Amino acid sequence: MVSAVMRRRAIAGIAAILLLSRIFAANAMTLYEVELTCPIDGTKFMATLAGSGTSFGMFLDTKPYGPTPAPWPLAQCPSNGFVLYKDNFSNEEIARLRPFVESAEYQVLRRENTNYYLAARLRIHQGEKAADVAFVFLQASWEAKGPSQYQKYAAEALQAYEEALTRPYADPRQWLTDQLLAGELERRLGRFEKAAARFRTLSGRDELRDGFLRQIVDLQMQLIGARNAAPEKVPQERRPN
Repeated sequence: MVSAVMRRRAIAGIAAILLLSRIFAANAMTLYEVELTCPIDGTKFMATLAGSGTSFGMFLDTKPYGPTPAPWPLAQCPSNGFVLYKDNFSNEEIARLRPFVESAEYQVLRRENTNYYLAARLRIHQGEKAADVAFVFLQASWEAKGPSQYQKYAAEALQAYEEALTRPYADPRQWLTDQLLAGELERRLGRFEKAAARFRTLSGRDELRDGFLRQIVDLQMQLIGARNAAPEKVPQERRPN
């Protein structure tokens, strides 16, 4: 089943961005087969899930790179397309989810979209917070099949982040993480003016005046100035001599 880390909507805030930018894991990717039971209809099926993997760093949208699945695979019920986006579901949750999963709308969605996109739509149906849904849409953009699907998923992720950022955050580090991700999505979508305005505003904050996070903002402004909407890796932290 998907790991606890990948169930979170971000990489544990800015501290994790600093950490993951210099990860060099030693183990190769491992996969395993497991028998699961579909919570919607009780059908048993076999699924291939990830047990571990290697990550050498990440892109500006926090997608890890290296011989590890990104995002980690989610199991999908072959009978109805339900995506097991968490380990356990209560009876009440299944009662709310079943009509949506069995609907014509969801059955169309399952034919045209990836598992993480379906997971985001299931979470929306359950009324989860925009900030939680946004990261799942972001993960869906990592597995997008082609530019048009990427544009769709990235736009929905950005919309969810923008909605979340209109509300108070209990953790200021998470607010800053989501702002950086929203700016990255704006750049990747070619919305350069909006991205530039966001990063200019962020650059005035004390925690972004210097240091590693300042390197990220400076890199973003360079990419925006070059009208570059391509994926870009987080730079290695430059340490003072």
